[in-house]
Amino acid sequence: MPGRWSELAGRPGRREQPLDPREGPLARFALGLRALRHRAGLTYTEMAETARYSASTLSQAAAGQRLPTREVLRAYVRACGGDPHGWEERWESVRREVYGAEKQEKVSRATQRRPDQAEATSFVGREPELAVGSGLLERCRLVTLVGTGGVGKTRLARRIVREVAERFEDGTYCAELADLGSGDAIVEAVTSAFGVQVAAGQDPMHTLAGALRGRRVLLLLDNCEHVLDGCAHAVRDLLTLLPDLRVLATSRQPLDVGAEHVLRVRPLDLPAVGRGHPLHSPAGDEDPMASPAVTLFADRAEAASPGFRVTEANRHTVARVCRRLDGLPLALEIAARRLRTVTIEELLERLDHRFRLLGPGGRDRTVHPRHQALRALFDWSYELCTQAERRAWQQLSLCSGGALLADAEQLCGSAGEHDVPVSDAADDAFEAVAGLVDKSLLTSEETGGQTRLHMLETVRAYGQERLAESGRAQHALRRHRAWYLGLAAQAGNAYGSREEAGWLRRLRAEHPNLRQIVTAPPPVGEPAETVLRASLGFWLHCLTSANVGEGARWMRKTLERYPRPLSPEAVGIWCQAVWVAGFLLLLHGDHGRTGDMISRGERALAGMPAASGDTGPSAHGASRAEISAAFLQLRGLAALISGDTEASAAYARSSLAIGQWSDSLLTHAQCIAQLGFTAVIQGDRARSTALLEQALAMSEARGDTWHRCYLLWALAVDHGEAERPEVALRLLHRALQHTGEIDEHLGEAVLGETLAWVSSSYGDVRSAAVVLGAVDRVWHPSGTPRLFGFALLTSHRERCIRNARTSLGDIEYARAYQEGQTLGLRHALERAFRNNGPAAATGARPGPSPG
Repeated sequence: MPGRWSELAGRPGRREQPLDPREGPLARFALGLRALRHRAGLTYTEMAETARYSASTLSQAAAGQRLPTREVLRAYVRACGGDPHGWEERWESVRREVYGAEKQEKVSRATQRRPDQAEATSFVGREPELAVGSGLLERCRLVTLVGTGGVGKTRLARRIVREVAERFEDGTYCAELADLGSGDAIVEAVTSAFGVQVAAGQDPMHTLAGALRGRRVLLLLDNCEHVLDGCAHAVRDLLTLLPDLRVLATSRQPLDVGAEHVLRVRPLDLPAVGRGHPLHSPAGDEDPMASPAVTLFADRAEAASPGFRVTEANRHTVARVCRRLDGLPLALEIAARRLRTVTIEELLERLDHRFRLLGPGGRDRTVHPRHQALRALFDWSYELCTQAERRAWQQLSLCSGGALLADAEQLCGSAGEHDVPVSDAADDAFEAVAGLVDKSLLTSEETGGQTRLHMLETVRAYGQERLAESGRAQHALRRHRAWYLGLAAQAGNAYGSREEAGWLRRLRAEHPNLRQIVTAPPPVGEPAETVLRASLGFWLHCLTSANVGEGARWMRKTLERYPRPLSPEAVGIWCQAVWVAGFLLLLHGDHGRTGDMISRGERALAGMPAASGDTGPSAHGASRAEISAAFLQLRGLAALISGDTEASAAYARSSLAIGQWSDSLLTHAQCIAQLGFTAVIQGDRARSTALLEQALAMSEARGDTWHRCYLLWALAVDHGEAERPEVALRLLHRALQHTGEIDEHLGEAVLGETLAWVSSSYGDVRSAAVVLGAVDRVWHPSGTPRLFGFALLTSHRERCIRNARTSLGDIEYARAYQEGQTLGLRHALERAFRNNGPAAATGARPGPSPG
C-alpha cells in the first residue's frame, strides 16, 4: 500500500527539496535526474506505472541524499526515455568519487538473479502485508514471511524487496534454497548469491563477512523450511558478523532465531458469502470483484483464456471457485489456466478432485517443479512433517469448521489404533498439533479464551487423501464421530442447567462438524446409540442457532437409518430421538409428521422392558414415565400452536399428572408454561401471570438461559394483552439481554415481532415497521414458519402491519420496512428500545399482577 509520502511525491507540480550543485557529486547527480524527469514531463506517480518501482523509491533516487541502486537508476532513466548506458557510466563515476576505490564492488552483481527484478504478472491484494513487511525491515534485522505452501510468500517477499531497495545502497540479493539437499550448503548458497569467491582453506562465513563489512545490504533467503536448522545458524552468524545486514526470509515455519520477527502470510481475502447474518449484520449483496482472490483469478484467467471474462452471469460461480480454493494464489493461478480446457461451471464441479484437476497440465513451466502442481506442493509439505504430525494432519482433516485445541489433542492423542485416547500421549499430541501450526498447515485464533484451530479446505483435502491411503480411515472416522457426537450428548444432558449457555455456544462452534457427521453414513462398527444419544443435544442447539429446518432433516435421516429400536433395552434412547425429531418438525411447521413421530414413539414404549424403570432414568435413556410425559407435552405444544387451547391444556395436565423430573427436555417446566400461555389466549389474566411467573421462578432456580428468554417473552405478551405496554417493554428488554448470552437467533426474532406490536401501541409505528423489516430477514433462512405458526401471534402481527400502513402510508411504510432489512435485527431492536424511552432502560421486574 503506497504510503503518504509516496503519494505526495507523485503529485504533479509538487516542489522537491532544493539542491545546490556545490554540495557535491550526489547533489549534482540528483539534479541531473530531476532535469531528465522535467524534460519528460512526468510525475513520479506516472513514472511508477511503467518503472515497476513505487513513486517513493523513484523520488528518493533524485533526493541527493545517497546514490540510488543501479537497478533503480535503470528503471528511473527508462521511465523518462533516457539512455541507461550513459547514466550507468555517470553512476559508476559518482560511486568511485563518493565511496573511494577501496569500496568498489567486492560483491559481484552481474550474474546474480535479483530479488527486485520487474515482475511479469500483476501483483494483487497484498497491500497491508507489503506495508507491514516494509515497515518491519526499517527497524528489524530479520523478518520471516511464514505461510502455507502456495500462499504467495516468494512473490510478496520480492515485492517487499523492491519497495525497500532504495534503503540499501549496496544492493539486494537473493539466495534460493529450494534445491538444497541439506543445511550444510546454506553458507555456500549465500556466498554464491553475493558473488563472493571463497579460496581453498578459507572459512566461507568469515570471507563473506570480510566482503560485506560496512555495506548496507538486504539478503532474501527464499524457501527455508526444509533446511531450518542450517538457516537458523547461518542467519544468526551473519547478523552477528554484519551489523548493517538485513535478512528477509520465506518459510513454511519460523526460523526461531532470537532477532526474528514473523509476518504471517494468509490466503487472499475471499468474497463474502451472500448477506451478513440477519441478526447483527447490515444487508448487502457484496460485489465478488471487490475480493483480491477473485481479482487475481480473473486477471490470470483472462490472460490464459482471452475469451474469458467475469460477467454478471458467472461472477457468483467465480466467487465459489475462489472460496473452494481457499484464496490460495497458486491454486487460483493453476485453476485459471484450466479455463483453456473447461468452462468456469465445469471447473467448479471438478474441484472435488482438485489435485487431479490442478495437476501438471496447468503448470507454469518457469517456476520450480514443486509449484507446478498442487499435489507436488503439498507432497513437499507432507515430507517435511514428522510421523506424528502426518497422523495429526490426517485426523484433523476430518474436522469441518475447525477444532478447539483441547479437542484436537484428544483426537490425535492415541498411541495406537484404539478408539480410546491414551492420556500418556497428550504431550506428543500437543507437539504434533503445534508442529502443524508452525508449518502453517493449521492456523489458530483465540475465541472466548480458547484456541481454535482451522485447516484450509485444500489442506484438508490432501490430508483426507493421505488418510485414505494409510489404511487408518475407518479408525480415524470412528474417533472423530465418537468425539463430536459425545459432545452433543453431553450438551443435551446439560440443558436446563447453569451449564446450558456454555454448551449451546460450544455446539454453535461445532455445527459444521455435527452437520458433516449426521449427514454421512456411519462407519462400520459404530453403535446405533452413538448418534441417537447425540440427538438429545440437537433440539435446543438447532432451535437457538436458527437451524430448525436443518435439524429436522438431520433427525429424519437418522430415524430413516434407525427406523426402530435395535433392542428392547434401546427403546428409551430411541424414543428420546423420536421426541427431538417431533419437536424440530413441529417448529419447522410439519404438524402431520410431528403427530406421526409421536405415535411411533408411543407405540415403541410398549416394548420398553420393566427393567428400564418407570420412575427414573436408566443407562439406556429416560424412563418410560418420563418419555410418556414428554410426548404428552409435545402434543400439547402442537395443539397450542394450532390454537386448540382446550386440547393443549388437557395434554399438559396429563403430562404433569405422571410426575416430574429434572430432565433436560424441560418437560415439567414447559407444561406449566404451556398452561400459562393457554390462559393468556383464553383471557384469564390472573391465572396466566401466576403460571408464567411460576415457570420463570423455576427457570431462574435452575440457572438455564433459553427457557427464561421465552418465559420473559410470554410474560411480555401477557402484559401486552392486559394493556400494560410499559411492563411488556421492560420484560422484552430483559429477554433480549438473555438471548444475547446464547446468541439466540429465533428468540430475538420472536422478541422483535412482539416489540413491533408494543411499539405500535406506544404510537411509535415507524419503529414497528423498521423492526418488522429486520425480523423478516430471520424467519425464511431458518426453515421455520413465522412465529412458529402461533395463531394468536400471527393475528397480532397482521394487526400491527395494518396499523403501521394506515399511520405511515404505503410509501413511508415500505421505506421503513426496507430500512429494517438493511439494518439487521439486533440493531433494529436496540434502536426501537431507545426510541421507546425510559421504559426499556430498566430491567425492573414487573409489579404484582392485578388481583
